[in-house]
Amino acid sequence: MLTHSRRQTATKRAGLTGIEILLVVLIVTVALMFALRLRPGRDRSPFSLFGAAPGMTLTQLRASVSHYGSGTLDCRPQFGAYQSCQVKYSPDPGLITTVVAPDKRVIVVQAVNVVGLDGLNVQADSAQGAWNRVAQAQSVPPLAEIGDTGAVRWASRDNRWTAEMHYNGSHDPDRPTQLLLVDTRGVQKLAQSDDDAAEEAKRNGWIPPTAEEAAAAFQRRRANRASEFGAIANTLSTLGDFETAYWNAHHTYTDNVGDLPGMVVRGGTNLEMVSATDSGWTAKAMNPAFPKASCVASGGRVPPEQMPVTVGGKTISGSEGVACDPLPPAESNGQP
Repeated sequence: MLTHSRRQTATKRAGLTGIEILLVVLIVTVALMFALRLRPGRDRSPFSLFGAAPGMTLTQLRASVSHYGSGTLDCRPQFGAYQSCQVKYSPDPGLITTVVAPDKRVIVVQAVNVVGLDGLNVQADSAQGAWNRVAQAQSVPPLAEIGDTGAVRWASRDNRWTAEMHYNGSHDPDRPTQLLLVDTRGVQKLAQSDDDAAEEAKRNGWIPPTAEEAAAAFQRRRANRASEFGAIANTLSTLGDFETAYWNAHHTYTDNVGDLPGMVVRGGTNLEMVSATDSGWTAKAMNPAFPKASCVASGGRVPPEQMPVTVGGKTISGSEGVACDPLPPAESNGQP
């Protein structure tokens, strides 16, 4: 009987009791939670630029920027407890800015192309290959308010981390004018913290526009473009009236706008007085926003060989007047 009882006890102890099973489950769960919290990169974007990535702590950002290219950070308060940090490298690749949240984590990395600097283009080429290994690029509504004609976005599986390249069609082949990395959760908290911060987030594309918002912005931009382009011809027409008045008073024309009190150069027009004599005058005008178009004007008697020519090759058909290239089309959703 004693032997039988011992066998029964051994048989009962071969398995785990309910309490023991519960303890094992709790231990495994806690261990997994602890492991996940310490998993490298869990709270960091898989997309990076110039050594910077959303999710980095401010300390990690400083170390990474210094290691990447002996860069430095210049941080200043913005939106209350947030900070705006400019990343500086030598040679200068362009304007690189990060936004750091109150918990000292990066939520935005933004790089904007600067004319004459090629660093952003080089970084974009290498970054695009790396981003393609994380996600597939998707065409998204552009930031029409800043002149975008197209934009492409990469996103993590949970859509928390995004990377974007923005284009404006100013080059052939087209090159990105802006690269943008965002922690969408962090930016959402930023927008909820302050009205000015929310407006800034929308304006810079940290919160992307909807298709409807992009379409409305494009229509506004198209109207503004037409107005700005029309200001070029209006400036030259006004110049003609002032030159006529000047000739009536002095029996000669002038190539100095300062001699024409009240003469207004409209909008963003750049006016160039080409020539002025006692018999005639010529001028050119353009707007930097339209590098492939311009207007020309003449008054009085100007020999045909001295008539100015627009960027597109047009000239004045009569003895005087204004001639302009056509307004260049604004693309609504150009592709990179």
